[in-house]
Amino acid sequence: MKRQFFDSLKRGTGEAFLILKANPTIDFSDLIIKGAVTNYSYDNQSEGSRANYIYRFIQRSKQKDKIVEAVLTKLQSEKNDYWGLDQMCDLAVKFYKAGHLGAKTALYSRFEKNSLKEYEFCGQDQLIVIDGINGILKVAEIVGKTLFENPDDYEESWRIDYFQKRHKSIDIYAELKKASTKNKYIKAYYDSILKNKWILPRRRKIKRFTYELIKESIENKRYGFLSSKRNNELTENEVEKIANEFLTEKDNIKKERYLRFFSSRKFPFDYKPIFQIASGKNPKKTRLVEYAIESLKHFKADKIREFAIEKIKNKKNPSDYLCLLVSNYKKGDYKLLTEVINRSNDYEFIHSIVFGLIEIYQANPTKECQEPLELIYNKMNCGLHRIEIVEILNETNVLSDKIFEELEFDSDDEIRKIYRRKKNGR
Repeated sequence: MKRQFFDSLKRGTGEAFLILKANPTIDFSDLIIKGAVTNYSYDNQSEGSRANYIYRFIQRSKQKDKIVEAVLTKLQSEKNDYWGLDQMCDLAVKFYKAGHLGAKTALYSRFEKNSLKEYEFCGQDQLIVIDGINGILKVAEIVGKTLFENPDDYEESWRIDYFQKRHKSIDIYAELKKASTKNKYIKAYYDSILKNKWILPRRRKIKRFTYELIKESIENKRYGFLSSKRNNELTENEVEKIANEFLTEKDNIKKERYLRFFSSRKFPFDYKPIFQIASGKNPKKTRLVEYAIESLKHFKADKIREFAIEKIKNKKNPSDYLCLLVSNYKKGDYKLLTEVINRSNDYEFIHSIVFGLIEIYQANPTKECQEPLELIYNKMNCGLHRIEIVEILNETNVLSDKIFEELEFDSDDEIRKIYRRKKNGR
């Protein structure tokens, strides 16, 4: 039971909370502590802190005090795990608001260590939430010390501007100016944010994607444009012009860039020149074969399907080839895809193949998606892709009652929204 609980907690699914709720006599506190001090999400930066998710477990646990003490102790001693620290700082805010006054002391204690070389910097935003002006002055002092000792460094004003926007009755710049007359580090901070006012950057609008834009991108490595969905804005004549240039191009690096374009916009001629690249050896220092395969996903052909099935069956990790089934999926292919998912429980492996699974079943809605998608749901610690998996299961009307029940307690906000929408519709 504990193993099942911790497996779900690391993945961020709601099953763990339901297990906790159904087994009040089992002590899960040590596992909750592990989930509190480490952010187990696949992409910490994109998914952010799981503090809200973890705090629900802490609130339910009969060992709250033990967990809170363990987390605050670890917060003060942890040096290097930035995303774990960020999550613990978020939890400290929740502890403090719930009446654990020692959480503020612990947060201040860890924040003051930020000036030490071996300690990862953390806690600015959380300290400001807990202690307002005093928190800002402490942030200014600690950050200002670094600025004072490293004149080439700088601090932008966005954090202070955001506080000012939310607290209009306080003149936070006046408070910093006043404090700067008595503290050289706060002065360094104050001077820096005045010199580096943060302004929301304006994005240059591109009226329409054109041949000229793509050609420039190919010449200058502007990969974002090459793989954009807006490539569909090009006219057929423009696409054919790019395709003809690709067919005569000799430079492998530039050929790769052309294929990046055709991975998002279907190649207008026969697929065979691209297939020849996809089935060949990859030239050094390029991703030519990878993007050739991506470009073939737009074509339906027996030869492409045979190639895809052979690679998926025989490659230990066939992630690059799964996209070939987007246009070549046949009834019963779920069995092969299920076998692929069962090859490993490693999070990296699972994350590498989930892209292909999602593409396949978004393009081929079918009830037989249930077995492979439920399997990968139960192996994956990426909340962002879990959203897409749940949406496909829901849209094909094969979302099980078990998974539906878990969605209410998922670590991802969007998945919890799916639960509320579906519950209201039931």
